[in-house]
Amino acid sequence: MMRGSYPLNALRAFEASARHSSFVLAGQELNVTPAAVSQQVKKLEEFLSVKLFWRQTRGLLLTAEGQKLWPELRDVFLQLDSVINHMSSQRDDHILSISVAPVFASKWLLPRLQDFATDHPEIDLRISANLDFVDFEREDYDSAIRFGKGDFPGLQSDLLFEESVTAMCSPRLLEGDLPLRHPKDLCHHILLHDDSTSYDPKIPTWKTWLAAANVESSSVERGPHFGQPDHALQAAIDGVGVALGWRKLAEDDLRAGRLVAPFDLILPLGRAFYFVCQKSFADRKKTRIFRNWIFGKLAES
Repeated sequence: MMRGSYPLNALRAFEASARHSSFVLAGQELNVTPAAVSQQVKKLEEFLSVKLFWRQTRGLLLTAEGQKLWPELRDVFLQLDSVINHMSSQRDDHILSISVAPVFASKWLLPRLQDFATDHPEIDLRISANLDFVDFEREDYDSAIRFGKGDFPGLQSDLLFEESVTAMCSPRLLEGDLPLRHPKDLCHHILLHDDSTSYDPKIPTWKTWLAAANVESSSVERGPHFGQPDHALQAAIDGVGVALGWRKLAEDDLRAGRLVAPFDLILPLGRAFYFVCQKSFADRKKTRIFRNWIFGKLAES
């Protein structure tokens, strides 16, 4: 038999179907329909002149011939995946492609990029700031930094830091004709709204914060609304009004005096930032270097 005549797609379809005991789950893994998987398995059965599965209502059951073939084929594909991953990591070991939540990029990562370049000149970063879910199987990313509850099925995720919010403004608003001394004084100032988390009613807003501060306001929704939290923070820095700022991401601005947090009331967001990557990528040298560098910088602050 000529080596090039092996039905590789059919072999991959059979291996995935045997591993999942399901054409449906195998199709999801291979990004094809269950019918296409079934057709490929049928093609392999005809090629080998044996029956590989008993089709049952609750799933697939390997025949005696299928039980002989699957372990051998599984090991072949595992070895092939290992070789490909190793070659890929060796070829691109100096390039690290990351997908980063935009607010993390602008308020935390970009101000520290020069430090990374100085500490690790051997690695070239490729940064994409976007909110899209990363499909590591299809997209050329080594890792991602995402904001959420930590539910990233099938991936390795490391908690970077949890977020919370409090009132923040330019120090200029603490003085003047209408000084900001008490939460009730907010009624004399423009409130800046961050709508980036409006999809979840449990995440604190100005209405939530003012209620917790025992301040009644009939015009709580008035004022500029922004699609990203860093935009609201920048408006606060510019003296436009008062933002419900993200405390960890605003640390540099607070430390430099560009922003002040005049009140003690802090509400948790119930969300956090995570370093996310494929489990098979977690031990790659460049991934370890970048992850350890981030944790080192967080420890410094």
